[in-house]
Amino acid sequence: METFTGEHGCRITIERMEAVVPVDEYVRTCVDIPKFLGYCKECPGYGNRWSCPPFEKDPMTIWTQYETVRLYGYVLPTEPGQSVTGALQNMEQAKGRLMAELLELERTIPGSFALSCGTCRLCGNHCTRLEGKPCRMPENMRCSIESLGGDVAKTAEYYLHKSILWIKDNILPDYLMLVGGLLLCWEES
Repeated sequence: METFTGEHGCRITIERMEAVVPVDEYVRTCVDIPKFLGYCKECPGYGNRWSCPPFEKDPMTIWTQYETVRLYGYVLPTEPGQSVTGALQNMEQAKGRLMAELLELERTIPGSFALSCGTCRLCGNHCTRLEGKPCRMPENMRCSIESLGGDVAKTAEYYLHKSILWIKDNILPDYLMLVGGLLLCWEES
């Protein structure tokens, strides 16, 4: 477990998890582009954010360019009496931290490509895709595993050995979880 101080001075605790998987195995076990594209079509981000489908290229062309995927999980334990709003704010801050880590790895590992945890929020609700303009921050905007057809719940269970828990009826589960990744052009052992 490690902790960091969030934007509002609160301490955020995370448990870090990692797994390394050959992309061909990952695609066989966790990628179902038609299924997840269907889910994406139901989301308000579909066609409205540069990080969301539809994409110019078939997402499978992205997966097949790489040999290995390093998966990263952040588990954020919830606390008794914690509000859903507070837990989600902590999760957004942890997401920013994980994305910063992934982008730094991408910058230092030639040929790698970071995969975000969920949709891009760099521009809030003002993505330039709605205006038909290029992304304002292409150096930091990345697609998520889900937007490329990856099943994050299955990913967490199979490779990080932890189930994703969901907020139900405004009640927090024991923890919340983020899953991101880094695609690599070479096999890692």
